[in-house]
Amino acid sequence: MKRLIALLEVYAILLNFCVNCEITVIEVKYPLEGQRSPPNAVWPHPQQINASLDLLYIRPHDITIFSNIETCDIIAKAIERYDPLLFPPKLTMHEPPSSADNILQSVSLNIRDGGQCEQYIQPTSNETYTLTISQQIAIVESTTIWGLLRGLETFSQLVYINKDNYVVINSTVNIVDSPRFHHRGIMLDSSRHFLPVPIIKKNLDVMSYNKLNVFHWHLVDDQSFPFESEAFPELSAKGAFSADHVYTPSDVADVIEHARLRGIRVIPEIDTPGHTHSWSKSMPELLTVCWANGRPNQAVYGVQGEMEIFNPSEPRVYTVMERLLREVKEKFPSNYIHLGMDEVYDKCWSSNPNVSAWMQAVNITSTKGLHAYYADRVLNIMRNIDSIPIVWQDVWDEQVELPTGTIIQVWKGGADNSWASYLNNAAKQGYNVILSTPWYLNYISYGKYNTNTSVMNLEFFKYYEIEPLMKFTGTEEEKKRILGGEACIWGEFIDSTNVLTTLWPRASAVAERLWSAATLNNSEDAQFRLDVHRCRLLRRGIPAQPILNGYCGNYELGMAKSMINDPVFNYDESVWVDVIITTAQPSSTKSTTPNIASPIHTFTSVGLFVITELLFLTIIFS
Repeated sequence: MKRLIALLEVYAILLNFCVNCEITVIEVKYPLEGQRSPPNAVWPHPQQINASLDLLYIRPHDITIFSNIETCDIIAKAIERYDPLLFPPKLTMHEPPSSADNILQSVSLNIRDGGQCEQYIQPTSNETYTLTISQQIAIVESTTIWGLLRGLETFSQLVYINKDNYVVINSTVNIVDSPRFHHRGIMLDSSRHFLPVPIIKKNLDVMSYNKLNVFHWHLVDDQSFPFESEAFPELSAKGAFSADHVYTPSDVADVIEHARLRGIRVIPEIDTPGHTHSWSKSMPELLTVCWANGRPNQAVYGVQGEMEIFNPSEPRVYTVMERLLREVKEKFPSNYIHLGMDEVYDKCWSSNPNVSAWMQAVNITSTKGLHAYYADRVLNIMRNIDSIPIVWQDVWDEQVELPTGTIIQVWKGGADNSWASYLNNAAKQGYNVILSTPWYLNYISYGKYNTNTSVMNLEFFKYYEIEPLMKFTGTEEEKKRILGGEACIWGEFIDSTNVLTTLWPRASAVAERLWSAATLNNSEDAQFRLDVHRCRLLRRGIPAQPILNGYCGNYELGMAKSMINDPVFNYDESVWVDVIITTAQPSSTKSTTPNIASPIHTFTSVGLFVITELLFLTIIFS
């Protein structure tokens, strides 16, 4: 009986837990507010768009796309890549009626004003384009190939297959478009769980469908060191999950090339001085040994292991970092390297008697001063190799003077929107800034009832309704230092099985916020356009999660089959079993990056156990 009472108490706690998580409704109520969208609604929404209701037919696989810069490999390969996107190979498409004369004849991609075939997109590259359709001809124009890429994507979204299986597009279109922010990114964490290269490339594809242009690659962390360094091969040989869970130099080059062709920069992150437990597998001398109760190799407190932070008093730390950062710069052409420098748990430093003695000898009076010492040394390396650093805001919070041009990535201040003051202050101090705080997509939750609007405020609304400059009080010059933002997805509970479904189409909300006008902020309307876009992603082979109740034609019926047949998902049994076993193993250290599992999943898994126990005991006691 005591066990029954205890289980009832646990069940009551679980019910309270669910209420505290505000899971009040998990379905979308009808009727929904907002303006319904046409089947070819563009995402992200252009700055200016006018389109007729009249339609042109398009002959399947028989539309001429040409360019006055077709010798440029980026444009030539884009034209080749978009044919199956315009005409999905597994869908039924009819030729226009024999009597029809309203047929789109051609698409022209024109670079003007002396635009050149650039090799890599730059932080300030111009992505402005115009798209016109008139007299059965479509013309995309821009001064850069990057604008042509964005315009071609918009054209592809205007094309759709109607209910009679004809391929059609608006007969008259005028679009003038450009991004609001230059820096529009996605951060993937491939160290807590390894992400195979095909999955990363698939994500780059979806980024291009959403006009995102920065892939922030969180390469290494406590859990693993999958980046295969030619200077220090032992780092991945001993620090990766296995010999198969590594990114070889050819893998890195493959990802960079895939991104280049889609107008995406790849920024690598080598996070130090914290988050470095994986380094200890091959270079333990670089790490600080944490002490507790007078003994070395002890965890200091709940979130910190016994060795997971560099020892700034060790000279070899800086020689290794310089050589590694030089190698990273050689491999990644963006000339930006993210240095991390977040979550420095300084209790380990202060617990170590050798570090404390060294600090006293060099007149460093606090662990913040020690962090500043380390940061200064590494930032000086970045100056020497002529590379631009990006850092999480922690090192700036500690008032370390950062080099001119340093980008601060803001990730704190979510509960009270104080991230806005961080943007203000950093820009006023002359730093460039990117925002991530409100766009941590590894936080999973379901609908929350919004008493202000009396509608279901879906998770999409939460991301979409962020205004990066909502409380910005600086000058116009300072406003230019707000470069944009990134949606981040940390890998504690994310791997190749769920990264695409977790990211998309939620990250699309961030993409529109960073591309489109600030005045475009009606989330009730946007949900319908995003639902159209989600169906578009399904047609393109992306397993994007649903936004609204309903269906996307018959596309989702074939999604499971396409995933099985797609080489990205089609692992042989031995590899698949190995992946499951590998990802199921607990980490050697507990990650301190914020992440919560879905409350309803937690409630379901634990709650089912309790209910089962209750039923069992009911039978016993009856």
